[in-house]
Amino acid sequence: MEKRKPHHSLERIKATFSTTSALRITKTALSCAAALDITLEDIVAIIQAITPKAFYKSMTSQQSSTVWQDVYHVPWCQTVLYVKFTTDAEGYLVISLKEK
Repeated sequence: MEKRKPHHSLERIKATFSTTSALRITKTALSCAAALDITLEDIVAIIQAITPKAFYKSMTSQQSSTVWQDVYHVPWCQTVLYVKFTTDAEGYLVISLKEK
């Protein structure tokens, strides 16, 4: 299922990921970021630079129709990044960060 309205609060996401020590990011997202020479500090800066206009869609995960993921298309340097957030039992999580 998809919708064109964010499921999660962008302001809360930005507040949660305001430092590198606060980042919760999947290994896949981290390796994709590394392949693009994006550091942890860059990831924080990218998240902090996201605006509501960058929102693309919300979608449910393939595993569960109750788990929502918000997708943003974020300009960064000479490219546009595909950045996806969700929540789990521990809070917000960056699950994708790759070139669009």
